Amino acid sequence: MLHSQSINARLFFSYLKDKIELFLFVKPRRTSGRVMIYRRAPGDAAMNSRIQALLENARVLRSQTEIWILLYPPEIHTTTIYVPAHSTRQEIDEHIQQEILMKLPYSFKYDWENYLVKKRDNGYGQDMVTVTIFGKNVLPRIQSLLFKNFARVTFIGDGLQFLSVDEKRFSQVRGQIYEVILPYDEIYYKAVFRSGVHMKSKILTHAGSDYFGNYQLVKQQAYLDLRRSGLNGDLPQIQPIIPKIEWVDALLTPAAFPTWYIATNSLRQTEVSNFASLFKAREYQDEIINRYNQYSLTQYLN
Repeated sequence: MLHSQSINARLFFSYLKDKIELFLFVKPRRTSGRVMIYRRAPGDAAMNSRIQALLENARVLRSQTEIWILLYPPEIHTTTIYVPAHSTRQEIDEHIQQEILMKLPYSFKYDWENYLVKKRDNGYGQDMVTVTIFGKNVLPRIQSLLFKNFARVTFIGDGLQFLSVDEKRFSQVRGQIYEVILPYDEIYYKAVFRSGVHMKSKILTHAGSDYFGNYQLVKQQAYLDLRRSGLNGDLPQIQPIIPKIEWVDALLTPAAFPTWYIATNSLRQTEVSNFASLFKAREYQDEIINRYNQYSLTQYLN
């Protein structure tokens, strides 16, 4: 949700290499309902002008807007490993190097120095460690695209973590491993969850057909996949998530569905894996070092 009183809107910036998607969510104001605007654009030098035009169209000030950068595989990679309980951070890093980084396709294209780690007690003398790492060229590219708007960024991370379903609506997933499938243009994204905790993100580039077993998946929909849960009974193993009326009421172009679904789902989630604070801390450290170097140089010259 939009927790700050000074923030009236959230701009979702989906980075997909060859194209950029912008989705603006403006929270209800006085008698006006919420506003949602979707745009797809090339990633070029005109990006900031497009953002400004989008905000003016929605009558929102840039100072009242926060930016969330959504990344997807292969630009970002999330997976989970299991390590002995009470492992030190150095031991965990060694496991990450050996079991994840060394086995990544095109591993040299990922940032080995900066990754997020979330550790949870798995019982039986194990910890579940979820690791998120993104491409080393992603952040510089986004910074160049957003330029001054980058100061408004409050989230950078895996967009697929917001595919988790509402357990109040789908009570059968409680305590289970389940997957959510999202058709996105000509590909399919898949996120794996365990008791609502995001464990893994995948891109199914080989899915040349709309068929998954006996199920046909159509666009403008997301699907709950229970085939790994062990649940049988009378439930369909793959089932649609979004009631059609919700999407129809959004009044958006068909291409907006994946971003709309992820963006609106993010509004109800609080615990997220977010690179923004990591890089803001690093930028602050760099600024202190630069100031110190400038001061030292001035003292030397004087």
